[in-house]
Amino acid sequence: MAPAADKRLSGRKVAAVACFDSFGKVAMTLLAACRREGAETTLHLLQVSNRALSRRQRLEISRTDRRTTIKKGAWGDFRSLTAAMAGDTDVLILGLDGQRSRDALLMLAKEWSHNKDRPVLVSAYPGILFRFALEGMLDRSGADLLCLNSEQDVSTYRLGRQALGLSSDNAVMTGLPLLWNAEPRRSDPDKPSIVFFEQPSIPAHPLQRRYICKQLKELAEAWPDHPVIFKPRTSSIESTLHRRHGEMASVIERMSETVPNLQLSFKPATRLLRQCGCAITVSSTAALEAMAMGVSTRIVGDLGVTESLGNHFFAESGAIATFAAIAADPFTPAHKDDWLHRHGLQPHGRETFLTSLLERLHRERSALPADGLGPGSWGSRQWQTYAIRHGGRRMLSSGGARSSQRKRHRTRSLLRRLRDGLVGFGWLSRWLRER
Repeated sequence: MAPAADKRLSGRKVAAVACFDSFGKVAMTLLAACRREGAETTLHLLQVSNRALSRRQRLEISRTDRRTTIKKGAWGDFRSLTAAMAGDTDVLILGLDGQRSRDALLMLAKEWSHNKDRPVLVSAYPGILFRFALEGMLDRSGADLLCLNSEQDVSTYRLGRQALGLSSDNAVMTGLPLLWNAEPRRSDPDKPSIVFFEQPSIPAHPLQRRYICKQLKELAEAWPDHPVIFKPRTSSIESTLHRRHGEMASVIERMSETVPNLQLSFKPATRLLRQCGCAITVSSTAALEAMAMGVSTRIVGDLGVTESLGNHFFAESGAIATFAAIAADPFTPAHKDDWLHRHGLQPHGRETFLTSLLERLHRERSALPADGLGPGSWGSRQWQTYAIRHGGRRMLSSGGARSSQRKRHRTRSLLRRLRDGLVGFGWLSRWLRER
């Protein structure tokens, strides 16, 4: 290992904030790259309104880099936490979803508007972009360094910014950070498993979910000598960015009583992939991890190929198949390596990130908006001013159109909070997450 003085980020302080597990993992991946270059690194996990990460989720995040300090807090502390970073911290990584990225950028602009020695702002994605891709990128466009997964994502971002007469120089293609550590397996397992990776909200319809459970049972019956594993996205008490349906795990658990090789597992995806011979999903990022490790990967095609399922992202990958085709031959790799390298796997992505970060650390940083508005890609100054005057700051922080949905569900949210408080589910859920 090179002496600390020879490392490119020696003496630098790099912090990250994240609210959900997938964002926490990608933030920790970026922090790990910085720490290996000599930086002092800290990850702040901020709880969002009774949706705290469980002990298991925090352990999975910490495994990414055990030498980076993790601190727990609340999303409501973001402003006071980051206010003290100007002049003290060199880089702040925003591991946040689009809505909270907007919230964060508005709060930082207010706190740092008169401070020239502010941290470099970095934003990155924890997964593939298959819905609202441009909208999500523009939500994060106020960052100094926007890490994108593919040339297609960079091109989409460039076109959106150019249409508004804005520069896209802050975007750089790093590939998907979660794939930086993915390496092909050296040997195949003796009795490979077949693993289905669930997603929180896909597919959306209960009938579609029941169909997948039925097909997994039949797949287990067709391959009785191989474990067929259902990997839930989270347990019933754990939180994700997208609200999960959850009932697929209970259906599979009941089915496993009569099909011995059908199993549930909450092990990390990377560990399951080491013994996996076939990875199946509708459109999970786990498919890219499996491909990068050389594992045979199948994208469910029975339900069609649509934007709502997200499997249109894999249309040219060569991996889309029906369950009938999977049952006939699950273990022969079918994906196209050149497609994988164009859609997230960048062998030099870590170095691209570090080089781009160093360039911005040595460059004079532009001032954040001092007028209480967001970047130009959120809309014209006239619109943003009008939106704030007539709809309040939430019209910018929530993306405008989504704020009307919040009103529509306010009563439902109030009833849920009242129920949890009266029955006691709120404190019980928080206690279980900590175990």
